[in-house]
Amino acid sequence: MFLMKSKSRIMTVIILIISAVTISGTLPVFLIDAHSLPFMRYRVELKDPKFDLVTITGSMHGTLSDETRLGIPDGGFGSKLDPIGFEATDIDGELLETEIKGDTWIIKNGGRDLSFSYDLVLTVEDRYSPEVRDMLTLIERERFRMIGRDIYLVPLDEVSDGIIIDIELYPGMTLHSTCASNRKRLIVPASANLAVTLAVSGDYRYSQARIGETDLILAIAGEWSFKDRELFDVVKDIVADEIDMFGSSPREKYLFVCDQNPIRGDKGFDFYGVHFGGGMLLLFDRSMDRSKLYDTPMAIVSHEFFHNWNGEAVAPASDSFVWFTEGATVYYSYKVLLRTKIISEGQYAEKRKVIEDRYLDNPYLETVAIGKAGNNDLSDKDMVNMLYDGGFLAAEALDMWIIEHTGRRYGLIDILRTIYRKHPDGVRIDEQYLISSVNVVADRDSSPFIMELIHTPATGILAGRRPGGSTKEKAFDPSV
Repeated sequence: MFLMKSKSRIMTVIILIISAVTISGTLPVFLIDAHSLPFMRYRVELKDPKFDLVTITGSMHGTLSDETRLGIPDGGFGSKLDPIGFEATDIDGELLETEIKGDTWIIKNGGRDLSFSYDLVLTVEDRYSPEVRDMLTLIERERFRMIGRDIYLVPLDEVSDGIIIDIELYPGMTLHSTCASNRKRLIVPASANLAVTLAVSGDYRYSQARIGETDLILAIAGEWSFKDRELFDVVKDIVADEIDMFGSSPREKYLFVCDQNPIRGDKGFDFYGVHFGGGMLLLFDRSMDRSKLYDTPMAIVSHEFFHNWNGEAVAPASDSFVWFTEGATVYYSYKVLLRTKIISEGQYAEKRKVIEDRYLDNPYLETVAIGKAGNNDLSDKDMVNMLYDGGFLAAEALDMWIIEHTGRRYGLIDILRTIYRKHPDGVRIDEQYLISSVNVVADRDSSPFIMELIHTPATGILAGRRPGGSTKEKAFDPSV
């Protein structure tokens, strides 16, 4: 007997009698609570390896709604998931009416169980483009990595926890993921986790470790100038330091995937990372020298892992607060490398100068405030730099302001740590929330300082330079 519990005090039970007689001569009875949530599963099959064409099949059981809504998950900035030949049927195979409204697919299922299917072409472009940041799924005969936001149309209405995903690509491959996995099956905790599901299989080498209550897995492919153990040692040092900074980690398990950077050309990045919930995708240039493991490029690791707190647990309430999400993360990513002795004081100072000089030379310096900078247009590298470089300098200035006005008792990390501990299940914050939090520890109004910092282009607080091109001697006064 299978019984789904109701959240309502009044239970309506539908009895389904299966028409097969058991050995004892009785009929098995399945009880389904009519107020329970529908159960969902997906299947991923390789349709044409030459064109990276896959077929996604989904099914939903126990639904009582007249309509079922599926949508394109958030997360990318360039191209979006593009379903080909979408269709839906009931359990008898009869086609159901569907309607597309923007990024939403509406299935008129009339309370019946349903299945749906569509094809996808998954191609990573070898150039600097928005698509590279979106379509990061890779399917090769030797291995594959799959990112949920590239693959799944996700339910927009609530469904039961424990979504099953069966992946049928090449034979003999076993999945590794931050979700529960067994051979070719994943169990995703909830629909909110679908878009950030990262799974890999095939020709990867795996290393595992446990840091306190947190499990780490490194999956790495290809030949590099360094040994797997050397990269994993750096990862473990960074993870241990950041968990120590906050006292705990938001998740119990993390998967780092190291692979070749698909972006090539003068406008590309030699080092690129993406954070997907419990997954960290690290894309390095294949020609990377071993010495880079002990240099500032390893900020890619500390940056992506720091997003577990600043970005995921403490999330921006709007795009206007992304300067803090990215800026403070960049700032602490280098501080962590310094704290763990992965880089020296000299390396840190050199990197900081590069960031400041790039900020001062940015063509948007006189016209775009940090709070207005965004990374939605990834083809505009100067705007991306304004967000990250300006965000770094703003986080540094705010950290120094807090240290100065609290007699060196607190810094910006204490603000982040307090918010995280106060909201262990996550919270969205904006600049007013940040100002209020800083005011509490500083015992004074920080709003004039913070508002000028993020809303005045070429603010003198950051670089001693004012709109109009005049330049002063760069000297930061935290008492401003």
